[in-house]
Amino acid sequence: MSMIMHVADSNSGEVRPYHKHFYVERPGSILVIGQQLKPKTRYNCLLRHISVAGAMLDFNPAIILPKQFFLQIHGFGEEIGSSQVYRHGPQLGVRFNVLLPRTFVSRLIRMEYTSSGI
Repeated sequence: MSMIMHVADSNSGEVRPYHKHFYVERPGSILVIGQQLKPKTRYNCLLRHISVAGAMLDFNPAIILPKQFFLQIHGFGEEIGSSQVYRHGPQLGVRFNVLLPRTFVSRLIRMEYTSSGI
């Protein structure tokens, strides 16, 4: 699987920040927002890996998404503002509009570890 996620355009010679990636398999939803910030459509997706800056999702390649949407990870009430930065087949790379707190990512990893039956 490609590690292309939350890739921002950078100027020549500019150093890109690196954030540690964590592999998970957690269901989620993509919320496309309509007029006056009302939820318009909800699509299912599968979170494959995540960092504090972005994530890689498995998503239906036939569905057209806007550049901006919200990601909701099942088991968490937060709706994470996201931007699409990469899409190839079922792979959808997103960059979060704001860096996630490390505590959020830690909770997600702990939930994934306890639910995997290891």
